[in-house]
Amino acid sequence: MVRSKIRRAAYRPESGVESVEHSFLALPFPDLVHRSVLDLVNFGRSPEAEPYRTAPTRRLDEFLQGLLPELVVMRRRADQPSPDDRWLYQPDDLGQPLSDDLLIRLLGVWLSDLRPQSAQDDEYRRLLLDVRDRMEAELPRWEPSVLRLFDFPVTAGGTAAPRDRQFPLIADHFARRVQALPPYDYGAGTLKFHAVARRSDDRGAELMSQPLPYEVDGRTWWYSVTINLLVHTVPFSPVPRLHLCTGIRRWATTAQDGVGRMNLAFGRNTSVYLRSRRPWLPGSPLSDRVAVARLTWDRDLQGHRWQEGQAGGMFERVSVGRPFPAVDDLLNAPVKWLLNEDGLRAGVVHSTRRGGHGVGVGLMAHQRSEIVEWAEQALRPEWCSVPNLLRCNIASNAPLNSRAKPKAGERQAVQEQLASARRIALARLATAGGAPDDIPVFEARLFWQTTEWRSACVSALEQGLGLPSPLRELRPDEYESAGAGRPALLVWRTPELVVCLRCLKAVDGLVESFRLDRKSRNKARDLADAIKNRRIRFAKLLTADGAGLAVPTLALVEIDRREDLAQAADDPKFALRLGGADAGVLTQFAVVPKKVKGWDSRKNLAHRTRSAWEDGFRQLGIRTVPRHSLGDRLPDGLQYLAICVVKRRRDSVTGVPRRFPVAVLVRADDGPEGDRVLGWDEEAGGGVGGWVPYPRFLLRLTEQAEVKAEDMEVMPDKPRGWWRIRRKSEEESRGQASRFLQKVLFSEEVLGRPTVLLAHAQNSRSDWPWLQDTVVVRDLLRTGHAPAGDLRPGLRLVRVRTAQHRETPQWWAPAESGVNGLAAGFWITDPDESGPESDRVFYSTTPKPATFRDSAVAADKLTTRLLLKGKNEGKPTIDTGVPGWNPGLVEIAVLGCHPAEGDDPVALGFAIHQQRHAPDYPDPLRLPLALHLAALAQEYVLPTLSDTEDVEIDFMEDEDEQEEAENE
Repeated sequence: MVRSKIRRAAYRPESGVESVEHSFLALPFPDLVHRSVLDLVNFGRSPEAEPYRTAPTRRLDEFLQGLLPELVVMRRRADQPSPDDRWLYQPDDLGQPLSDDLLIRLLGVWLSDLRPQSAQDDEYRRLLLDVRDRMEAELPRWEPSVLRLFDFPVTAGGTAAPRDRQFPLIADHFARRVQALPPYDYGAGTLKFHAVARRSDDRGAELMSQPLPYEVDGRTWWYSVTINLLVHTVPFSPVPRLHLCTGIRRWATTAQDGVGRMNLAFGRNTSVYLRSRRPWLPGSPLSDRVAVARLTWDRDLQGHRWQEGQAGGMFERVSVGRPFPAVDDLLNAPVKWLLNEDGLRAGVVHSTRRGGHGVGVGLMAHQRSEIVEWAEQALRPEWCSVPNLLRCNIASNAPLNSRAKPKAGERQAVQEQLASARRIALARLATAGGAPDDIPVFEARLFWQTTEWRSACVSALEQGLGLPSPLRELRPDEYESAGAGRPALLVWRTPELVVCLRCLKAVDGLVESFRLDRKSRNKARDLADAIKNRRIRFAKLLTADGAGLAVPTLALVEIDRREDLAQAADDPKFALRLGGADAGVLTQFAVVPKKVKGWDSRKNLAHRTRSAWEDGFRQLGIRTVPRHSLGDRLPDGLQYLAICVVKRRRDSVTGVPRRFPVAVLVRADDGPEGDRVLGWDEEAGGGVGGWVPYPRFLLRLTEQAEVKAEDMEVMPDKPRGWWRIRRKSEEESRGQASRFLQKVLFSEEVLGRPTVLLAHAQNSRSDWPWLQDTVVVRDLLRTGHAPAGDLRPGLRLVRVRTAQHRETPQWWAPAESGVNGLAAGFWITDPDESGPESDRVFYSTTPKPATFRDSAVAADKLTTRLLLKGKNEGKPTIDTGVPGWNPGLVEIAVLGCHPAEGDDPVALGFAIHQQRHAPDYPDPLRLPLALHLAALAQEYVLPTLSDTEDVEIDFMEDEDEQEEAENE
């Protein structure tokens, strides 16, 4: 059944609520009351350094929000301080949030932590005492604050622009209303939700249910249901949206082998959720909310401790009425603490780094809709549901050249057709020579550990390219004795090209773990040296085997799985990728076939090796660009230009941060050259920049990602010779993006051609502010400091926003009766029911991928249900252990086009929807093809120091453990 509409778990304000007022108690920032705090913050700073204009409160913010969860702590923008800024908010009906005595102690500890490096300076200590005395004499006072939560400013582009305080205050207000609802009844029991403390940089609010057990195979797993409320904007809409999002939080309760002490991820922080029957701080009110704390890795202890006890000792220096559990006690008996030990409940969040969990992530469509419909009672009368999205039928979902599912008896013919297309494409890329009649030669390499994997790779290559038998079969001893320059060589000859596969056994630890010392005091140096040495070794081996920079080639490498490494930093994959790039070789990795408890990579070895070759071919630029089926609704020769900011953090695979923009251009071409896939090389054309084939673009990125001397700065307060990577300011990053855009948009391949400029909202809007909802104006373009101007002829701007960070709402396809489900398609809104955004903002959904076909839309994680079809129809089942995967709702916003010249925004949006259905992939993509390829480039952005001598950087320190993301 094709469903014609979908419903979103999103709400818009009812008309007339703009004047509704809400009362709070608010506390100003301390430095607004006492400007002398800024003297303390800036004490001892270099005269050349930019002075602080606001006092940093982040650590105190987290402390307060964690142990006084009723407070709403505001995130402060240091670049735009205002006398009207308020630091803490609380509904006025909850009473006095903090006693004066407790506030004095908290502010005293905070002041002591502002400049710890100056603590031994006599002048500084006198200044500190003076500021403390002034603070005690005139404390910041709680003030009544009456706010109109639904009074939203509107930008020049017609988009609602909520004030910073409105995001968390609205979400918090309605989270309290959801918590006050009667428990949710799911048939076999009820869920009671409690609000969770938020961090100052969180714009939303969260509620979480009590822990629930799930027993399977004699083992009990634990989980809770979560509800998130978030305020978001939509381009060109004068009112914001409130999203209700549901999910599953899984609890870590056992060791990986099911017995003994529970181990946490090495070197990472782990969140712990706590709920106490007594106040955390003396003199503070009792809260029924859930507090959040973190266990952090201590390099000195080589173990975990509470993060609040870190250097500076804020947690230890404030008398706490309810101490946290001892870390050893919590890890030795996690279930006891999860189920309420002596009036204190503590739950450790499960991380996928610890391995698998018996409970599957996410909720499926029907159960999600039931919980949302229960929770939305708390939103009325201020909010109403947004209108349903309607299916747009101007064309089929699939592009003209989509990969059709072969009919019975046609599978072999379809496979032969695909293989032929791959051979033709490889022939275009391959060098001429190596055969008597100058047939192009495609060369690839295998670096193998096991005979099983090597044989599967050879078979997969033969099937994927439709190859005949090799010219000569090889004996087992020939594989074993091969080496660089004398490989075990398999050769196939076809009418289009000659295929040569050079097989080399990975020996002498080439693909082994780095085995870095966990206790080392210089992990950054150890990692940099390990990467450098393995990189040089692999590049030399490839060069000795005949690889070169003239023509990019491909190597498949058999490597151990990540779970078998002692720590993430031991993974040699990235050093091998760098070494391959140095020798002009692209790399694709596949894990060793192995069968152990909970893991069996042997049973699907043929599939995995086939996928490895396909992914490798894609790196070589063997792509088929989707052809739209919209006819003359779009201009002829339309091409797609994707801009993406690649980002590596300090805790990235190489331990080195880096950030810069990249661009990929895809163009359908039915001529002899075939489809074009190009990447922008900043150094091409003598440093001017230019477009190069995609595989060469990937290889060049490894060099572009190197950190040069000009990117380094001396570390203050460190011995001579210590350096760090200079962090770019927001202005510098935006300037870099602006210059990049100017080069790309005025390049020869773009000027004069009909082009859709594509950007991913969550990825690029920080570096290119024009993409932000509250900045953009329809049909204009701004790339830098110059005022916005008209789009040049032929250029269109389309922004894609995904469900990342819950920025697009969850959804389901409503049924007239029965089970709510899912639907794939391109969706629009009825302009009579929607706002002015309806003609520019559209949505795209796709079917479930093959890996999640077992996720039934009627799946129930909380209780048993009857199977609706199949051989077991009518029998009871429960789906707690099954992942609840739902396709994310992708927003497609046509920010700029030329309606006066006949551009149709709906057709442009539909074409982007079709670009998600790339013929080379078995399942639709999360992003349109060009953006997908640009994002994949990050695999080759592996920052290293161009010269690591006498360089010291921090390594994976103070970075939170990323909790598992729920599949939307």
